[in-house]
Amino acid sequence: MKSLFKRRLQLQLLFILLAAVLVATLSVLLISDAVSSAEGVLLTDAGRSLTAAVSELDQQYQGRMSADASLIALPIGAQDTSLRGLSVAVLRSYPGIEGGYYDGAHFLGYSYPTHDTGDKKTDVPSAELDDILATIAQSRTQDVAQRVLRGRQDLVVIEAKASRERGYVSWAMKRLAGRNDRVARRREILLLALVLAALASIAGTLATGVALQRGIAQLQSGLAILETDFSHRLPARNDELGEVSRSINRMADVRQKLESDLRREDRLRTIGRLVAGIAHEIRNPLNSIKLSIQYLERRILSKGLRAEDLHPVVEEVDRLSSLLTNLLTFQKTRQPALADRPVAPVLEQCLGLVRRQADVKNVSIRAENLGPEVEAHFDPEQLTQVLMNLLLNAVEAAGKDGTVKIRVAERDATIGIEVRDSGPGLSDEQKEHLFEAFYTTKEGGTGLGLAVSRELATGMGGTLHYRDNGRGATFEIELPRNGVSPRR
Repeated sequence: MKSLFKRRLQLQLLFILLAAVLVATLSVLLISDAVSSAEGVLLTDAGRSLTAAVSELDQQYQGRMSADASLIALPIGAQDTSLRGLSVAVLRSYPGIEGGYYDGAHFLGYSYPTHDTGDKKTDVPSAELDDILATIAQSRTQDVAQRVLRGRQDLVVIEAKASRERGYVSWAMKRLAGRNDRVARRREILLLALVLAALASIAGTLATGVALQRGIAQLQSGLAILETDFSHRLPARNDELGEVSRSINRMADVRQKLESDLRREDRLRTIGRLVAGIAHEIRNPLNSIKLSIQYLERRILSKGLRAEDLHPVVEEVDRLSSLLTNLLTFQKTRQPALADRPVAPVLEQCLGLVRRQADVKNVSIRAENLGPEVEAHFDPEQLTQVLMNLLLNAVEAAGKDGTVKIRVAERDATIGIEVRDSGPGLSDEQKEHLFEAFYTTKEGGTGLGLAVSRELATGMGGTLHYRDNGRGATFEIELPRNGVSPRR
């Protein structure tokens, strides 16, 4: 069914072609029938005239024989002359009819008094002689016989009536040459006109179908190229499909402009996301550096400064240097350096960096199950970045006098790191858009922290997901053990 709809144009053209052929055929049949009807009328009229003429010839002969029976004893020449006078008197009243008598061996009294040349015609027409004799012979068996001769240019009707008592036959013939010529010529002209009209209709339909099929194929080919090459344009056409081609080209121009605008806007959006991501990633180390410097300031005033107190500042500066290096050199996000490592050192480092900020807000941080024997398959730098995002968010969500818990859960194939806060938790709307980039409810936030963290966790073969445990919010990083990715 679908293929029929696809080819409905060809089907329509086929129906038009069939309709043209049928109309032409019907017209030919109707004209032939009309010509035949006209010919029938002519034949009927000619037959009536011949019947009347032959009957009168027979009556006149019988009357002559009744008045003078010695006519049969006269020589053939004398009989012919006598009977010709009789036939001339009769046939003068029947225009276009010639005829006479036949005694079984001779044509007698032949005349054609209304012959158009004006000359007396006394010889029986040789072209129809055999047909006249055949009609005469037929009349001897059935009294009256009639025969119609259809020539190429004329129509001839012959009628004969036999007298069984006296042994002679009266006959007459009428040629419908002039009338038949006009009818035949008119018929030939009409038929030729109909044939030419039908051929022109068929040729026009076929030409239209071929042109439309080629045009549609050209449009389809052009559209296929436009799917991959926006600069391609369909060639100009001067037929019915020309406006379609021009419309497609205008659409392609608009599409190319829109594509260019979208690419430019996408580049700007990408740059904006990159800048926002870098700003977000730089802000956390800067906060840690600021808190560490404030801590160092207090230690200097109390004259209790130690060298290891500077290590957190140096580490955060190194993180900033790495981020800026990647930005300035336009490098892609580096592939994670994955290996089986202990989880505890990274957790303790992050807790050490976050505790100073937690102390400022009087937030308590508790750690559970941080045994040194617990290992996972991860990149230390990227795991640090993910944990710092989660811990700082938890400290902020917990609020003053709140609590943040970090716990490591060992499973068969994975290690889970849970970060739970005692804050108000997340609303339904926040849960729906939790890991979407640029979605945030924080004043001054970029909405990239959780999105970037989830990408980093996924890149290490793990997952980052939210779990609703009643009060507060719980995020869990799940990392594979021995390089086996966790089930998701």
